[in-house]
Amino acid sequence: MTLTLFISLVTALSLVSSLITEAIKKSFNATRPTLIVAIVSAITGWAGGAIVYQFMGIPYDTSNIICLVLIAPTIWLMATLGYDKVMEVIKQITGSWFN
Repeated sequence: MTLTLFISLVTALSLVSSLITEAIKKSFNATRPTLIVAIVSAITGWAGGAIVYQFMGIPYDTSNIICLVLIAPTIWLMATLGYDKVMEVIKQITGSWFN
């Protein structure tokens, strides 16, 4: 797997993971969104990566398996940087400046 393909997969799958997580949070009033993001990103990353491997004919050698394993934590980190997290950090920073 090339670096370009890895970054493209991480970007696309983190977007999908974020959208699925937001839908789950809105539907079920989730109290632990970070745990939901971790579970959804693991499923999305590993399943999405395996599907792309199959469609592109990428062989399952050692380096490609390592990339497939590392894609889920990478997607989790990117998916946690959603809109609500960014707004929460901004509110915390501006709240500490005005107190």
